[in-house]
This record gives sequence, structure tokens and C-alpha cells, in this order.
Amino acid sequence: MSYLGELRQNVRPLAAAAIGSASGLTVAAYTTSIFSPYLIERFHWSRAQFSLIGLTILAALVVMPIVGRLTDRFGVRPMALAGTLLLPLAFIGYSVQDGRFGMFVLGSIGVLVFGSLTSPTVYTRLIAENFVRARGLALFIVTGAPALMGAILPRVLIAVNDAWGWRVGYRVLAAYFLIGGLIAVALVPKHEPGLDRATRPVTRASRVRQPGAAGEILRTRTFWIICTAMLLCALPTQLHAAQMMVMLGAAGLAKTTAANAVSAFAIGALIGRGVCGLALDRFAARTVAALSMVLPALGYATIALVPGAVSAITLAMLLVGLSYGAENDLPAFLVAKYFRIQVFSSALALVFCGVLFAGAGGAAILSLVLKLTDSFRPFLLLASATVLAGSLLFLALPREGRGASLVPADPAPA
Repeated sequence: MSYLGELRQNVRPLAAAAIGSASGLTVAAYTTSIFSPYLIERFHWSRAQFSLIGLTILAALVVMPIVGRLTDRFGVRPMALAGTLLLPLAFIGYSVQDGRFGMFVLGSIGVLVFGSLTSPTVYTRLIAENFVRARGLALFIVTGAPALMGAILPRVLIAVNDAWGWRVGYRVLAAYFLIGGLIAVALVPKHEPGLDRATRPVTRASRVRQPGAAGEILRTRTFWIICTAMLLCALPTQLHAAQMMVMLGAAGLAKTTAANAVSAFAIGALIGRGVCGLALDRFAARTVAALSMVLPALGYATIALVPGAVSAITLAMLLVGLSYGAENDLPAFLVAKYFRIQVFSSALALVFCGVLFAGAGGAAILSLVLKLTDSFRPFLLLASATVLAGSLLFLALPREGRGASLVPADPAPA
């Protein structure tokens, strides 16, 4: 089958994954920070206190491996449907908060827990099981859809928030997640080829074999390279999540100018996904990964060293966005390359756990830095260093043609 022919043959799972990703947890990364200045102004929370919200990522560390295992066992449709129905409830909860920070924390935990059911761990499985030659291009389309919405939604939400208040903004977002998610679930094929073995009658041998798969993943050197590299690159997650607008404001940008920088970030993410996805189909994965992930090292350093320079900071956010786009393509592509489809979501969930752990650790460090210095600059410089180290670590991955499938496709019965 030709490169584009594979794409044409699998339009339905591709559309389901793209629309689902654009109506799920990934989009929350673009939209959550839009509400931050409104909440801080309304409830008089300090920036140091607000940065602690990143620690809620720890909740996803518990849930994500379970979601991955259940997706491998039961498929995308039931998991995505549950997430589609539950995620909007968390945003409705945001809209009725009364200023108690604990209530906001609970809402954030709800977004992460329910949103994990609509995350790439679930939806990219449709790509891994239906695409081989055009996998990078398909991942670009799937992960590019949230980036496209991320370029549009910030302006829409700011307009809604300014006209009718942030409570209405949260409810509009909840409706968006619900409608888009239901459309995606309706498009998910009833038959998933990757479930052929998973849905066979469970035998005594298969019961013994199932736990061994996770153990084999964790014993794989390549898994730890991918996980550690992603962890180092993801340490500054809070800077382009809940803290983005606050950070840009501290860097001297007005609200409207900061929104433009956020849009530049989202546009960069869309471009990054495309370039990275196409490159992964043609060039060595480890080289593409290293080049894609090194860009924020320059971006964060620029924001730290030239505050108030609107053009430079907007360009820096574009660089961060380019890498963020690639960051969404890379884990799924690398896991699909090195692990069999029957454990794809499980392995991908473990990689994302490393990313989430880095996000939580970065949030704690950022909170401490803000408390001690009331400045983002030290953390931005630290982030620049860790991103550089993580991007270089990708070069330690096996060369093309070596270790193509580190987890056997047909493990011997126990």
C-alpha cells in the first residue's frame, strides 16, 4: 500500500482520533492558562500558591497506567466515551467555585483524571494499530488538531470571559468538550485490529503472560532512555500550561499581547507536529527527536534574559510551541516503533507518567523559586538546561534497524 493510500484507507479511525484529541485533555493545556489571570485577580491567590496547582499532576500518575492497561484490554471506544461524559463535569465544577483554593485543586484533579480517558494514551492507539508507513503523518494530523484548536480557543475564551465572565467561559468549554467528544466516539470503528488477541478467550497461559509484558517493558533500556529524556524535557510543563499567561505577564507583556504569544505557541505546536511527523516517516527517529526537543532551551533562555521584548518573547514562545508539537508526536511514534500493539497503550502510559512526574516536580520547584525570588527567571534558566540535557539523551536510542521491536510480538506461554 502506498504512503497516502494507507491514509485514505483509514480515514475513519484517523478522523476519530483527530476529533477526539481536539476535544480532550490535550486542549486543556492550551485553555487552562487563559483563566489563570481572572482567577488570581478575583480570588487574590498568590502566584506561588497558584503554581502549586501543577502538583495535581500526581493524580494522573496513578490513573494513567490503569487507563493504558484498560485501553489495551477493551479498546478505545468505551474509554473515550467515559472520558467524554465525565470531563465536562470538571469544567462545570470550575465555573461554580467560590474562591476556596482546595475546590480549585479538586477541579484540576478531575480534569486530569477524567481527561486521561481522552488523552493520547487512548486515541493514538487508533493510529498505532492502523498505520505503519504513514504513521508519522497520521500522528501529525491527530496531534495537530488540538494545536489548531489551541490557536483559536484562547481568543474565543478571552472574548467570552471579558464579555460574560470567566464562569460562562468555563461552561462554554465544557460544552465544547462534550459535543466534540461524542462525535469522535461515534467515529471510532467497532472493530479494532489491535484487539484481536486481547479479545480472545482468556486462558490460564494468557493470565500468566499478561503481567510479564509490563515487566519486560520496564526492563528495556530503550524505554528508560525515552522516559528519562521526556522527563527532562517536560520539567517546564507548567510554563506552557497553567502558568503561561502569568509568566508572560511577569515578562512585561500586556494581556492582549500575551494572548498573541499564546497563539504563537499554539501555531508553533501545529507546525512542530507537522514537521516532526513527516520527518519521523523519513529520517532516523533519534535524530529527529533530539533536534525537535532542543528548541525550548533557546526559547526559555530568551524569555529569561530579555524581559519586555515583545517580538523576542513571541518568537521564543513559537520555539517552545514547535517543540511542544513534536513532544506530542514523539512518545506515540517511539512506543509504536519499539513495542507490540497489544501493550501500546500500557507502554505509552508509562512514558506519560514520566512526563507527568516531571510536570509535578517542575511545579514544586517553580513554586519554591517564586516564593524565594518572586521571579520566573531562575526557573526559566533551569528549564533551559534540563531541556538541553534531555534532547541530547535521545541520541542514545538504538540506530535505525536495531532493536526494532524490543517486546516480542508473540511471547511464549508460561
